[in-house]
Amino acid sequence: MSELSRHYQLDALASECTAIGRESAAAGLRLDRKLPETYRAAYEAYDGPKKRLGYYEGKWLSLRLSAVRRGMIVDATVTPALLERMTDGRCPVTLEPFRMGGGPSPRNPSVDRLVNEVSYRAGNLCMLSQRANRAKAELSFEEVAQIAQAGDAYGELASIEWMRLASLMYGAWARAYKLSDPYLLPLAAIPGAGMFMSTSQVVQLLLTRHYGPAGSSPSATGRWTEMTRDAGCDVAKFTTLSTRLAAALAKEPNAGNAWLHGDVFDAFVAWYQCCRHVVAPSVELLLERRQLSAGDPVADLAWPTTSRYKH
Repeated sequence: MSELSRHYQLDALASECTAIGRESAAAGLRLDRKLPETYRAAYEAYDGPKKRLGYYEGKWLSLRLSAVRRGMIVDATVTPALLERMTDGRCPVTLEPFRMGGGPSPRNPSVDRLVNEVSYRAGNLCMLSQRANRAKAELSFEEVAQIAQAGDAYGELASIEWMRLASLMYGAWARAYKLSDPYLLPLAAIPGAGMFMSTSQVVQLLLTRHYGPAGSSPSATGRWTEMTRDAGCDVAKFTTLSTRLAAALAKEPNAGNAWLHGDVFDAFVAWYQCCRHVVAPSVELLLERRQLSAGDPVADLAWPTTSRYKH
């Protein structure tokens, strides 16, 4: 990092501390004496009106406080509206309904960074229960994947919950380290809005939507079949996959569990490895168009990282 860049970051952090100090005082939050002097000075000098924060405004301010404690700043792509979009009512790892407010609970929602080496940015955040967040702690994707592969309960999470956590972390990890989808992982957890997914995960998500109880459209089947033929792959491979997936989705109350059926995922691997060179570019183009048209912050291709790897 150049000296100029370092000074810029320090100035930006000081400005954020000042803003957070004022906003914390206005919201009636307790003064955090462990934060930098610029925060404390702004907090103590504030003499303006009080402001009652909405639930996600409070989450956003708490996230910004957590960031400055680590010497970091929450990116402009993260807003109260994004945090609300990310929250679908239950933890994607434990599947327990979130408890929104009402005092401490292991089911309270907590914002977590999926890749600890990357800042607080859209695509690197997930809303987890307190229990799942504690279990993840500072673990890397590689460490979580190793625990999940062992197939045993560990800490506060069951084996299937570790599989879901690994599934959630994979897309952000691959994006951060520019690894371009190096593994094929079951889509054990359906990601919330504003999260990165690998191309193979997006394919699984689209198949889930197309072959779930409310899906199975002839046009979707026709498009998948067309791509299979274009790839020079036996259509029977896709027929086997779609049949097994539809049956599993009909049985499972949670769609992600269907991809943990061995016969389903084996069929996916056999088909996808044969058709990847055709399917992946088509899905990536579709995804990019949707993200750009929706103004999704995850469509920002210049996602910076402070990686421990060199690329």
